[in-house]
Amino acid sequence: MRRRVLGRIILSLGLAPLVTGCGSSSALPPDSAKQAASDAATRLEGSWTLVEFQPAEELEPMLAALLAAQMNQLVVTFHGGKMTVQGAGLNAERTFTVTTAAADGFAANITDPTNVVYQVNGAFQGQTLGFTSLTDPWRGHGKLQRAR
Repeated sequence: MRRRVLGRIILSLGLAPLVTGCGSSSALPPDSAKQAASDAATRLEGSWTLVEFQPAEELEPMLAALLAAQMNQLVVTFHGGKMTVQGAGLNAERTFTVTTAAADGFAANITDPTNVVYQVNGAFQGQTLGFTSLTDPWRGHGKLQRAR
């Protein structure tokens, strides 16, 4: 049960899941849209530390405590279309695909091992990545800081 709960936290943080939205790339020619998505995926490469997450709905006390334990501990690494998450009692790998991108924003899908897809939006803000997780049960927004 605890592993399922932790797994759901991972997915929501996935980061769960990513923020502040992404402009539409529909105005871009297909090659430009594909290049923008590729560029965003390249910018994501590396490790990021969870510094903030606010669920869209209040969490039950146990889940809130688990989430609190991840702050400044959980590290998300993006590499080659994979997202690895390591934190206090957590270790998971997901597939990560940037679907659209424009300027500093992007939309992406995170796919778990059972092929459940979680949608996120993200925005690069210097060394910070703001994100919004759009898929239940872990809708919310937060920030990742580029790890040193």
